[in-house]
Amino acid sequence: MSLIILSSVLLFFLLVQAVFYILPEVGVRKKIAVEVSDADLPPVSVVIACRNEQKTLKSNLQYIVNQQYPEFEIVIVDDNSTDGTREYISELVANMSSCNIKLVKNDGQGKKSALSCGIRAAAYERLIFTDADCRPATEKWISGMMTCFDEPNPLVVGYGELSGKTFAARFASYDAALIAMQYMGFSSLGRAYMGVGRNIAYSRKLWDTLGGFDSHSDLASGDDDLLVREAAKHIRPTVCFSHEAKTISPAKDSIGKLLRQKSRHISTSVRYSFWDKFLSGGEILSRTLFFAVAVAMLFVNWKIALVFFVVRLVMAMTSHVWFCRATKTDFNLFMSLIFDIFAPIFYFALLVYRIFNRKTEW
Repeated sequence: MSLIILSSVLLFFLLVQAVFYILPEVGVRKKIAVEVSDADLPPVSVVIACRNEQKTLKSNLQYIVNQQYPEFEIVIVDDNSTDGTREYISELVANMSSCNIKLVKNDGQGKKSALSCGIRAAAYERLIFTDADCRPATEKWISGMMTCFDEPNPLVVGYGELSGKTFAARFASYDAALIAMQYMGFSSLGRAYMGVGRNIAYSRKLWDTLGGFDSHSDLASGDDDLLVREAAKHIRPTVCFSHEAKTISPAKDSIGKLLRQKSRHISTSVRYSFWDKFLSGGEILSRTLFFAVAVAMLFVNWKIALVFFVVRLVMAMTSHVWFCRATKTDFNLFMSLIFDIFAPIFYFALLVYRIFNRKTEW
């Protein structure tokens, strides 16, 4: 009897896992054939909100300045920096007459306030957003995002790759790729529930229609995922899956820093609906429960447990390898196998960390 019960439970969790690996892959495969083009594309405002980001701007801003796009401006919002960011941008604006860089000063009220200032100061209707520590992967970043822009559905969800060499950074990269495959895949299937501020685009009209960030202005985070969720009630967001249009940013180099960052990100989950919570957290929860039941099965019938382990592993790794190759994201099979097991441990630690650390920062 215990064998039948454990097998049934394992099969159930395996099927739930299939929802998060197979369905998103089906969705994103539809987007691969999109060709990046800058023909007949309207002008764009690139908006970057920052605080104390002089060093990262020096490293990454040139990648945006060098974009191959007919007409665009760069709107940089300085949110009361104290590291010389404002002075650096001011000097840059004075010395780079060939590039349209606009500096906007904000009074330190947080990222959403800074982004709102940038949107209001932008000269163009179409807006594309990234962070100061991000760089476009290619000179076709803007073109790629705007090629996917659909006027009836003026919101484009892009991919923001994370990179690094430490164990924590590589895990963050693995995790970001898995999460991206899922939110982009479900968005392609008509069930958008999140995006990332590292790479997202929408129109000023849509932002105004949604009331800006007013519905979640009390939360430090949510300028990306909560906006996508709200927009999805009215339109069908599109997905930019081209590797030419992704952004790359450094991942946190320690588990402690990654826990703090993730804690800030999940602070918006209090505003998620049941199904949004399922889509955003169902994979890691079902994976954790699958592992727990599979370990119990080892003591009943190790051969059946091994079969379930192998089937799930093949399914998970196949989807992950395909996504990384399609997006030209670094992939290491050995490390991915380790991260597949480590992820439930990390997210349990995140849950404990979140219980005792509720504070979120800019």
